[in-house]
Amino acid sequence: MSQTGNDDMQLSSVVVGSPNNFWIWSRKFGWDLTHPATPDAPPIQPRLCLRCEISNITIDPMKTALVIIDMHNYSMSCAPNVNPAVFRAQDMLLKYAIPAARKAGIQIIWLNWGLTEEDLKTIPPGAMRVLGWEANCDAIDYGLSIRSLSPDGTSEMISCGEHPVFRGPGADLGEVMLEDGTSLDAGRALMRGTWNAELNGPLLSAFEESQGTTRPDVRIHKDRNSGLYSSSCDCSIFLTRSGIRTLLFAGMNTDQCVMSTLQDAHCRGYDTVLVKDACATDSPRYAQENAEFNCCRNLGFLTTCESLAQAADLI
Repeated sequence: MSQTGNDDMQLSSVVVGSPNNFWIWSRKFGWDLTHPATPDAPPIQPRLCLRCEISNITIDPMKTALVIIDMHNYSMSCAPNVNPAVFRAQDMLLKYAIPAARKAGIQIIWLNWGLTEEDLKTIPPGAMRVLGWEANCDAIDYGLSIRSLSPDGTSEMISCGEHPVFRGPGADLGEVMLEDGTSLDAGRALMRGTWNAELNGPLLSAFEESQGTTRPDVRIHKDRNSGLYSSSCDCSIFLTRSGIRTLLFAGMNTDQCVMSTLQDAHCRGYDTVLVKDACATDSPRYAQENAEFNCCRNLGFLTTCESLAQAADLI
């Protein structure tokens, strides 16, 4: 780490990182994540100044992608009792975040499960269990709180077991009934090319509309919760080829596929920003709050769809 400016508490700026990957912090503007060639190079233009919780950031739209994860029919039309927050997140994406990304020239990536037969041969059992089994009770503390004390005052784990729900990767989902009363074959769960692995209706329309723009959206498939667990992932290859350094994360579930991808991106040196109202989960509320807290304090930055829209209007 090097620093420029005064050597006391009134530092004008601080350079943090390595010669090939650094940020510049200033008391007035927060963090500059534009990745110029050198710390003293002229400011990159255009630049987008984005309001975030705790500290604001400045990003280069051409080095930035909005990564929207798993907003597909499997999670939004096939799953029972979908959390209404999922559709609120969709609304915020359509109203603010997607139009702002288009206006600013930010690349939009739709990162969804999309398995092949070969993928099914190598997918780990942990991924099969997460998607194909459910617990037999609604407990959320599993013996870790005082409420779980047994009559004799000793702590005990909640033993509720689990059962297969036959919605795991490759399972035949059969017929599903849509809101308009029509039914269709959902196909095999999360398999590439099926209806259930396709983007949910309004989001699919947004993707299709982008194909005539100067920076059309891209769709990338993943075969794990994380779409960036290695340099050989399709998403990793695309980001490297495109010179993208800053990632804005949206989608579902916040605490699972979104955060696992964000954490892998963070560990691999990408700038990571969670767009909190463009994310949702079917987990308890504290799971969303934990993700937001850690993105503020540890894993990057936390912003909103409206902040992104406001920033895009000022370019």
